[in-house]
Amino acid sequence: MNYDKLSGKSILLLGKTRALHISEFDALLKLHKIDRIQSYDHSVAVIIEGRMMNPYEQSESERLYEGENVPIIELADFEKWLCRSIEPNRLLMSLKLSRNQERLVDFLQNPYITDELYFKLLALYDWQKEGLFDNDSNRNVTASIIGRFYKDLDRNHNVQYAMSGLAHLIERYGTGELIDAIAQLEPIKDELKHRSNPSLSGVLDAIALHADTSEMILAQLIDGKRALLAHREPLALERELLALEDEEVNTILATNKSISSQGADALERVYPHLIAANMRMDEERFERLIEGYGVHLASNESCTHSMQERLFGLGDETVVEALASNPTTEGEIIEAIFASGKHRVALGSNPSLSSEKFEILYDSGESAVLGALAANRATPIEILYQLSLDRRYERSVKTNPAFGEHIQTYNIGWY
Repeated sequence: MNYDKLSGKSILLLGKTRALHISEFDALLKLHKIDRIQSYDHSVAVIIEGRMMNPYEQSESERLYEGENVPIIELADFEKWLCRSIEPNRLLMSLKLSRNQERLVDFLQNPYITDELYFKLLALYDWQKEGLFDNDSNRNVTASIIGRFYKDLDRNHNVQYAMSGLAHLIERYGTGELIDAIAQLEPIKDELKHRSNPSLSGVLDAIALHADTSEMILAQLIDGKRALLAHREPLALERELLALEDEEVNTILATNKSISSQGADALERVYPHLIAANMRMDEERFERLIEGYGVHLASNESCTHSMQERLFGLGDETVVEALASNPTTEGEIIEAIFASGKHRVALGSNPSLSSEKFEILYDSGESAVLGALAANRATPIEILYQLSLDRRYERSVKTNPAFGEHIQTYNIGWY
Protein backbone atom coordinates (compact mmCIF):
# COMPACT_ATOMS: atom_id res chain seq x y z
CA MET A 1 0.00 0.00 0.00
CA ASN A 2 1.22 3.50 -0.82
CA TYR A 3 1.00 5.22 2.58
CA ASP A 4 1.93 8.58 1.05
CA LYS A 5 -1.65 8.73 -0.25
CA LEU A 6 -2.89 9.00 3.34
CA SER A 7 -1.79 12.65 3.54
CA GLY A 8 -4.76 14.80 4.54
CA LYS A 9 -6.78 11.76 5.67
CA SER A 10 -7.64 10.03 8.95
CA ILE A 11 -6.62 6.66 10.35
CA LEU A 12 -7.90 4.56 13.25
CA LEU A 13 -5.41 2.69 15.46
CA LEU A 14 -6.81 -0.25 17.40
CA GLY A 15 -4.50 -1.42 20.17
CA LYS A 16 -1.08 -0.03 20.99
CA THR A 17 1.97 0.97 19.01
CA ARG A 18 5.06 -1.25 19.10
CA ALA A 19 8.25 0.31 17.69
CA LEU A 20 7.25 3.90 18.46
CA HIS A 21 5.95 5.52 21.63
CA ILE A 22 2.46 6.85 20.94
CA SER A 23 3.71 10.44 21.17
CA GLU A 24 6.40 9.76 18.54
CA PHE A 25 3.82 7.92 16.43
CA ASP A 26 1.50 10.93 16.48
CA ALA A 27 4.34 13.38 15.80
CA LEU A 28 5.33 11.48 12.67
CA LEU A 29 1.69 11.26 11.58
CA LYS A 30 1.50 15.03 11.89
CA LEU A 31 4.60 15.34 9.73
CA HIS A 32 2.70 13.47 7.01
CA LYS A 33 -0.49 15.45 7.63
CA ILE A 34 -2.33 12.33 8.79
CA ASP A 35 -4.93 12.60 11.54
CA ARG A 36 -5.39 9.78 14.08
CA ILE A 37 -8.95 9.63 15.44
CA GLN A 38 -10.21 7.74 18.48
CA SER A 39 -13.24 5.97 17.01
CA TYR A 40 -14.40 4.94 13.61
CA ASP A 41 -16.30 7.27 11.29
CA HIS A 42 -16.56 7.47 7.51
CA SER A 43 -13.54 9.76 7.24
CA VAL A 44 -11.23 6.86 8.16
CA ALA A 45 -9.05 5.80 5.20
CA VAL A 46 -7.16 2.99 6.94
CA ILE A 47 -7.62 0.89 10.08
CA ILE A 48 -4.42 -0.29 11.77
CA GLU A 49 -4.37 -3.37 14.00
CA GLY A 50 -1.84 -2.70 16.74
CA ARG A 51 -0.60 -4.90 19.54
CA MET A 52 -2.50 -5.78 22.73
CA MET A 53 -5.98 -4.96 21.45
CA ASN A 54 -8.50 -5.12 24.27
CA PRO A 55 -11.71 -7.14 23.84
CA TYR A 56 -13.67 -4.09 22.70
CA GLU A 57 -11.05 -3.23 20.06
CA GLN A 58 -10.90 -6.85 18.91
CA SER A 59 -14.68 -6.90 18.53
CA GLU A 60 -14.61 -3.54 16.73
CA SER A 61 -11.96 -4.83 14.33
CA GLU A 62 -14.11 -7.84 13.47
CA ARG A 63 -17.19 -5.65 13.00
CA LEU A 64 -15.37 -3.21 10.74
CA TYR A 65 -13.87 -6.06 8.73
CA GLU A 66 -17.33 -7.48 8.09
CA GLY A 67 -19.30 -4.27 7.68
CA GLU A 68 -17.04 -1.58 6.23
CA ASN A 69 -15.05 -1.44 3.01
CA VAL A 70 -11.94 0.07 4.64
CA PRO A 71 -8.45 -1.48 4.41
CA ILE A 72 -7.30 -3.09 7.68
CA ILE A 73 -3.52 -3.30 7.87
CA GLU A 74 -0.94 -4.57 10.36
CA LEU A 75 1.07 -2.16 12.44
CA ALA A 76 4.62 -3.29 11.51
CA ASP A 77 4.78 -2.06 7.91
CA PHE A 78 3.12 1.24 8.79
CA GLU A 79 5.54 1.94 11.65
CA LYS A 80 8.46 1.02 9.41
CA TRP A 81 7.22 3.55 6.86
CA LEU A 82 6.79 6.22 9.53
CA CYS A 83 10.31 5.63 10.87
CA ARG A 84 11.79 6.48 7.48
CA SER A 85 10.61 10.02 8.17
CA ILE A 86 12.76 10.45 11.28
CA GLU A 87 15.30 13.22 10.79
CA PRO A 88 18.44 11.93 12.55
CA ASN A 89 20.10 15.27 13.27
CA ARG A 90 16.91 16.80 14.67
CA LEU A 91 16.29 13.74 16.86
CA LEU A 92 19.87 13.69 18.15
CA MET A 93 19.79 17.37 19.00
CA SER A 94 16.43 17.01 20.73
CA LEU A 95 17.69 14.13 22.87
CA LYS A 96 20.92 15.93 23.75
CA LEU A 97 19.05 19.00 24.89
CA SER A 98 16.27 17.22 26.76
CA ARG A 99 18.43 14.41 28.19
CA ASN A 100 15.30 12.31 28.11
CA GLN A 101 16.73 8.84 28.73
CA GLU A 102 13.36 7.12 28.64
CA ARG A 103 12.69 8.47 25.16
CA LEU A 104 16.22 7.51 24.11
CA VAL A 105 15.70 3.92 25.29
CA ASP A 106 12.46 3.75 23.30
CA PHE A 107 14.34 4.66 20.14
CA LEU A 108 17.14 2.19 20.90
CA GLN A 109 14.50 -0.55 21.03
CA ASN A 110 13.09 0.52 17.66
CA PRO A 111 14.09 -2.03 14.99
CA TYR A 112 13.26 0.31 12.10
CA ILE A 113 15.84 3.04 12.61
CA THR A 114 19.09 2.71 10.66
CA ASP A 115 22.20 1.19 12.19
CA GLU A 116 23.98 4.50 11.68
CA LEU A 117 21.39 6.34 13.78
CA TYR A 118 21.31 3.50 16.32
CA PHE A 119 25.05 3.78 17.03
CA LYS A 120 24.78 7.56 17.45
CA LEU A 121 21.88 7.15 19.87
CA LEU A 122 23.73 4.45 21.79
CA ALA A 123 26.61 6.85 22.38
CA LEU A 124 24.18 9.25 24.11
CA TYR A 125 22.96 6.75 26.69
CA ASP A 126 23.88 7.37 30.33
CA TRP A 127 24.68 4.09 32.11
CA GLN A 128 24.57 5.87 35.49
CA LYS A 129 27.84 4.26 36.64
CA GLU A 130 26.11 0.88 36.74
CA GLY A 131 26.65 -2.39 34.86
CA LEU A 132 25.13 -3.61 31.62
CA PHE A 133 22.34 -5.52 33.42
CA ASP A 134 22.27 -3.74 36.79
CA ASN A 135 18.98 -1.90 36.32
CA ASP A 136 15.95 -2.19 34.06
CA SER A 137 16.99 0.62 31.74
CA ASN A 138 20.55 -0.68 31.27
CA ARG A 139 19.20 -4.18 30.77
CA ASN A 140 16.84 -2.96 28.05
CA VAL A 141 19.63 -1.15 26.22
CA THR A 142 21.98 -4.12 26.40
CA ALA A 143 19.19 -6.39 25.19
CA SER A 144 18.55 -3.98 22.31
CA ILE A 145 22.17 -4.33 21.16
CA ILE A 146 22.01 -8.12 21.16
CA GLY A 147 18.50 -8.23 19.73
CA ARG A 148 19.35 -5.90 16.88
CA PHE A 149 22.49 -7.64 15.62
CA TYR A 150 22.05 -11.30 16.65
CA LYS A 151 20.81 -12.78 13.39
CA ASP A 152 19.07 -15.98 14.58
CA LEU A 153 17.55 -14.58 17.74
CA ASP A 154 14.32 -16.53 17.27
CA ARG A 155 16.21 -19.73 18.06
CA ASN A 156 17.68 -18.40 21.30
CA HIS A 157 15.56 -15.73 23.00
CA ASN A 158 17.43 -15.82 26.32
CA VAL A 159 20.68 -14.70 24.71
CA GLN A 160 19.45 -11.08 24.95
CA TYR A 161 19.53 -11.08 28.73
CA ALA A 162 22.83 -12.80 29.49
CA MET A 163 26.39 -11.46 29.58
CA SER A 164 27.42 -14.50 27.59
CA GLY A 165 24.94 -13.36 24.94
CA LEU A 166 26.93 -10.18 24.35
CA ALA A 167 30.16 -12.18 24.07
CA HIS A 168 28.47 -14.60 21.68
CA LEU A 169 27.16 -11.70 19.60
CA ILE A 170 30.69 -10.34 19.18
CA GLU A 171 32.09 -13.77 18.38
CA ARG A 172 29.49 -14.70 15.76
CA TYR A 173 28.25 -11.42 14.30
CA GLY A 174 30.81 -8.82 15.30
CA THR A 175 31.91 -6.14 12.84
CA GLY A 176 34.45 -3.39 13.33
CA GLU A 177 31.67 -0.85 13.78
CA LEU A 178 29.74 -2.97 16.29
CA ILE A 179 32.85 -3.81 18.33
CA ASP A 180 33.88 -0.14 18.41
CA ALA A 181 30.41 0.77 19.70
CA ILE A 182 30.45 -1.94 22.38
CA ALA A 183 33.96 -0.91 23.50
CA GLN A 184 32.64 2.63 24.01
CA LEU A 185 29.82 1.56 26.32
CA GLU A 186 30.61 3.07 29.71
CA PRO A 187 30.76 -0.27 31.62
CA ILE A 188 33.05 -1.80 28.95
CA LYS A 189 35.14 1.34 28.65
CA ASP A 190 35.72 1.39 32.41
CA GLU A 191 36.60 -2.31 32.41
CA LEU A 192 39.19 -1.78 29.69
CA LYS A 193 40.90 0.70 32.03
CA HIS A 194 40.49 -0.87 35.48
CA ARG A 195 39.68 -4.63 35.20
CA SER A 196 37.36 -4.74 38.18
CA ASN A 197 34.36 -6.74 36.96
CA PRO A 198 35.04 -10.46 36.33
CA SER A 199 31.63 -10.89 34.71
CA LEU A 200 32.86 -8.88 31.71
CA SER A 201 35.87 -11.12 31.13
CA GLY A 202 34.09 -13.18 28.46
CA VAL A 203 33.09 -10.02 26.58
CA LEU A 204 36.69 -8.78 26.61
CA ASP A 205 37.88 -12.22 25.47
CA ALA A 206 35.56 -12.05 22.48
CA ILE A 207 36.77 -8.54 21.64
CA ALA A 208 40.42 -9.63 21.98
CA LEU A 209 40.02 -12.54 19.57
CA HIS A 210 37.81 -10.98 16.91
CA ALA A 211 39.57 -10.30 13.61
CA ASP A 212 37.81 -6.93 13.14
CA THR A 213 38.76 -5.42 16.50
CA SER A 214 40.83 -2.28 15.96
CA GLU A 215 44.41 -2.10 17.18
CA MET A 216 43.47 0.90 19.31
CA ILE A 217 41.11 -1.32 21.34
CA LEU A 218 43.53 -4.26 21.33
CA ALA A 219 46.24 -2.04 22.79
CA GLN A 220 44.01 -1.50 25.84
CA LEU A 221 43.78 -5.27 26.32
CA ILE A 222 47.47 -6.09 26.15
CA ASP A 223 48.03 -6.13 29.92
CA GLY A 224 45.19 -8.44 30.90
CA LYS A 225 44.64 -10.45 27.71
CA ARG A 226 48.18 -10.83 26.33
CA ALA A 227 47.94 -14.61 25.90
CA LEU A 228 44.68 -14.31 23.96
CA LEU A 229 46.14 -11.60 21.76
CA ALA A 230 49.06 -13.90 20.97
CA HIS A 231 46.54 -16.46 19.66
CA ARG A 232 44.91 -14.02 17.21
CA GLU A 233 45.07 -14.81 13.53
CA PRO A 234 45.82 -12.54 11.82
CA LEU A 235 48.18 -11.46 14.55
CA ALA A 236 48.10 -7.84 15.71
CA LEU A 237 50.46 -5.88 17.98
CA GLU A 238 53.24 -8.37 17.26
CA ARG A 239 56.04 -5.98 18.17
CA GLU A 240 54.35 -5.01 21.44
CA LEU A 241 53.76 -8.64 22.41
CA LEU A 242 57.35 -9.65 21.68
CA ALA A 243 58.59 -6.68 23.70
CA LEU A 244 56.89 -8.13 26.79
CA GLU A 245 59.48 -10.96 26.84
CA ASP A 246 56.82 -13.18 28.41
CA GLU A 247 57.55 -16.91 28.09
CA GLU A 248 53.89 -17.93 27.85
CA VAL A 249 53.19 -15.28 25.23
CA ASN A 250 56.28 -16.17 23.21
CA THR A 251 55.39 -19.86 23.26
CA ILE A 252 51.97 -19.04 21.81
CA LEU A 253 53.44 -16.64 19.26
CA ALA A 254 55.81 -19.37 18.06
CA THR A 255 52.75 -21.47 17.12
CA ASN A 256 50.91 -18.58 15.44
CA LYS A 257 50.98 -19.16 11.68
CA SER A 258 50.40 -15.48 10.95
CA ILE A 259 53.52 -14.21 12.74
CA SER A 260 55.90 -12.26 10.51
CA SER A 261 59.14 -13.73 9.23
CA GLN A 262 61.05 -11.28 11.43
CA GLY A 263 59.05 -12.34 14.47
CA ALA A 264 59.71 -16.00 13.69
CA ASP A 265 63.42 -15.27 13.36
CA ALA A 266 63.43 -13.74 16.84
CA LEU A 267 61.63 -16.75 18.34
CA GLU A 268 63.46 -19.46 16.44
CA ARG A 269 66.51 -19.24 18.71
CA VAL A 270 64.45 -20.25 21.75
CA TYR A 271 61.57 -22.24 20.20
CA PRO A 272 62.99 -23.88 17.05
CA HIS A 273 60.70 -26.92 17.36
CA LEU A 274 57.56 -24.76 17.47
CA ILE A 275 58.70 -22.62 14.56
CA ALA A 276 59.53 -25.78 12.56
CA ALA A 277 56.05 -27.20 13.15
CA ASN A 278 54.01 -24.05 12.60
CA MET A 279 55.76 -21.30 10.67
CA ARG A 280 55.08 -20.88 6.95
CA MET A 281 58.22 -22.49 5.68
CA ASP A 282 60.72 -21.03 3.23
CA GLU A 283 63.83 -22.74 1.86
CA GLU A 284 66.29 -20.83 4.04
CA ARG A 285 64.50 -21.63 7.29
CA PHE A 286 63.93 -25.23 6.19
CA GLU A 287 67.67 -25.75 5.64
CA ARG A 288 68.41 -24.38 9.10
CA LEU A 289 65.94 -26.66 10.81
CA ILE A 290 65.99 -29.94 8.91
CA GLU A 291 68.97 -31.40 10.74
CA GLY A 292 67.54 -31.26 14.24
CA TYR A 293 63.80 -30.77 13.78
CA GLY A 294 62.78 -33.05 10.92
CA VAL A 295 59.81 -34.55 12.77
CA HIS A 296 58.39 -31.10 13.49
CA LEU A 297 58.88 -30.00 9.89
CA ALA A 298 57.10 -33.16 8.74
CA SER A 299 53.94 -32.08 10.57
CA ASN A 300 54.07 -28.56 9.09
CA GLU A 301 51.33 -28.22 6.47
CA SER A 302 53.16 -25.40 4.68
CA CYS A 303 56.14 -27.52 3.65
CA THR A 304 56.34 -27.94 -0.11
CA HIS A 305 56.35 -31.31 -1.84
CA SER A 306 60.08 -31.06 -2.44
CA MET A 307 60.63 -30.36 1.28
CA GLN A 308 58.52 -33.41 2.14
CA GLU A 309 60.60 -35.53 -0.25
CA ARG A 310 63.75 -34.40 1.56
CA LEU A 311 62.19 -35.32 4.90
CA PHE A 312 60.97 -38.71 3.63
CA GLY A 313 64.47 -39.40 2.34
CA LEU A 314 65.92 -39.09 5.85
CA GLY A 315 64.65 -42.59 6.57
CA ASP A 316 63.64 -41.65 10.10
CA GLU A 317 60.47 -43.52 11.07
CA THR A 318 59.27 -40.77 13.44
CA VAL A 319 59.55 -38.31 10.55
CA VAL A 320 57.69 -40.70 8.23
CA GLU A 321 54.93 -41.12 10.81
CA ALA A 322 54.50 -37.34 11.02
CA LEU A 323 54.30 -37.20 7.21
CA ALA A 324 51.68 -39.96 7.26
CA SER A 325 49.30 -37.83 9.34
CA ASN A 326 50.02 -34.56 7.52
CA PRO A 327 47.04 -33.76 5.25
CA THR A 328 49.28 -32.03 2.71
CA THR A 329 51.41 -35.13 2.13
CA GLU A 330 50.44 -36.59 -1.24
CA GLY A 331 51.57 -38.38 -4.35
CA GLU A 332 54.28 -40.99 -4.23
CA ILE A 333 55.15 -40.23 -0.61
CA ILE A 334 51.73 -41.14 0.78
CA GLU A 335 51.59 -44.12 -1.59
CA ALA A 336 54.95 -45.40 -0.35
CA ILE A 337 53.91 -45.01 3.30
CA PHE A 338 50.63 -46.77 2.64
CA ALA A 339 52.33 -49.61 0.74
CA SER A 340 54.81 -50.14 3.59
CA GLY A 341 52.03 -51.31 5.90
CA LYS A 342 53.43 -49.11 8.65
CA HIS A 343 52.05 -46.02 10.40
CA ARG A 344 48.44 -47.07 9.85
CA VAL A 345 47.19 -45.18 12.89
CA ALA A 346 48.77 -41.97 11.62
CA LEU A 347 47.30 -42.61 8.18
CA GLY A 348 43.90 -43.20 9.77
CA SER A 349 43.98 -39.69 11.23
CA ASN A 350 44.91 -38.09 7.88
CA PRO A 351 41.84 -36.30 6.42
CA SER A 352 43.22 -36.18 2.86
CA LEU A 353 43.12 -39.92 2.09
CA SER A 354 40.95 -41.27 -0.71
CA SER A 355 37.78 -43.22 0.07
CA GLU A 356 39.48 -46.35 -1.19
CA LYS A 357 42.34 -45.97 1.30
CA PHE A 358 39.89 -45.31 4.14
CA GLU A 359 38.15 -48.59 3.31
CA ILE A 360 41.44 -50.51 3.22
CA LEU A 361 42.32 -49.16 6.67
CA TYR A 362 38.84 -50.03 7.96
CA ASP A 363 39.15 -53.57 6.60
CA SER A 364 42.40 -54.01 8.52
CA GLY A 365 40.33 -54.36 11.69
CA GLU A 366 43.16 -53.01 13.85
CA SER A 367 41.70 -51.46 16.99
CA ALA A 368 43.99 -48.41 17.09
CA VAL A 369 43.45 -47.77 13.37
CA LEU A 370 39.67 -47.97 13.76
CA GLY A 371 39.89 -45.54 16.68
CA ALA A 372 41.74 -43.07 14.45
CA LEU A 373 39.12 -43.48 11.70
CA ALA A 374 36.29 -42.91 14.18
CA ALA A 375 37.71 -39.50 15.10
CA ASN A 376 38.68 -38.44 11.55
CA ARG A 377 36.11 -36.03 10.17
CA ALA A 378 37.00 -37.08 6.59
CA THR A 379 36.17 -40.76 7.17
CA PRO A 380 33.26 -41.72 4.87
CA ILE A 381 29.89 -41.63 6.60
CA GLU A 382 29.21 -45.28 5.78
CA ILE A 383 32.32 -46.31 7.73
CA LEU A 384 31.41 -44.01 10.63
CA TYR A 385 27.99 -45.65 10.83
CA GLN A 386 29.61 -49.05 11.11
CA LEU A 387 32.07 -47.85 13.74
CA SER A 388 29.26 -46.26 15.77
CA LEU A 389 27.79 -49.72 16.29
CA ASP A 390 30.93 -50.77 18.17
CA ARG A 391 30.94 -49.55 21.77
CA ARG A 392 34.70 -49.06 21.63
CA TYR A 393 34.32 -46.30 19.02
CA GLU A 394 30.76 -45.08 19.61
CA ARG A 395 31.80 -42.04 21.62
CA SER A 396 34.50 -40.99 19.12
CA VAL A 397 32.05 -41.22 16.23
CA LYS A 398 29.33 -39.27 18.00
CA THR A 399 31.77 -36.48 18.89
CA ASN A 400 33.10 -36.41 15.33
CA PRO A 401 31.91 -33.06 13.86
CA ALA A 402 31.33 -34.56 10.41
CA PHE A 403 29.03 -37.23 11.81
CA GLY A 404 27.13 -34.64 13.87
CA GLU A 405 26.64 -32.44 10.79
CA HIS A 406 25.37 -35.42 8.82
CA ILE A 407 22.87 -36.34 11.53
CA GLN A 408 21.57 -32.76 11.70
CA THR A 409 21.42 -32.39 7.92
CA TYR A 410 19.27 -35.48 7.48
CA ASN A 411 17.37 -34.95 10.76
CA ILE A 412 17.64 -38.59 11.74
CA GLY A 413 18.66 -38.07 15.35
CA TRP A 414 21.15 -39.93 17.52
CA TYR A 415 20.62 -43.57 18.03
